[in-house]
Amino acid sequence: MTKHNKMTKHNIRYLPVAEDDLNEIVDYLLEHSQQAASNFVDDLERLEEHLSLFPKTSPLAKDRILRDKGYRTAIVGRYILFYIVDGNDVFVMRIIHGKRNYVDLF
Repeated sequence: MTKHNKMTKHNIRYLPVAEDDLNEIVDYLLEHSQQAASNFVDDLERLEEHLSLFPKTSPLAKDRILRDKGYRTAIVGRYILFYIVDGNDVFVMRIIHGKRNYVDLF
């Protein structure tokens, strides 16, 4: 008889600074387009669901210092979501516009 592995769902947890990033992004998008804000939130929810099931499928950060700390990146629209997998938790560290020089923000 074969054992079936039950897929473990990881908890998605936002650091306070990442929650601030998220609020700023949504506020900015709402000022310009309610549809853009809605699309961003929908895309983020889909990404969260994916990361809760497959947290290590996104690549490690390109920056060596962040990569060495275990940071992974995922794209949400024009933004980069930086996260770390620790046990059964996925910690969202920051959400930053892709054109920003983000290395100094960590």
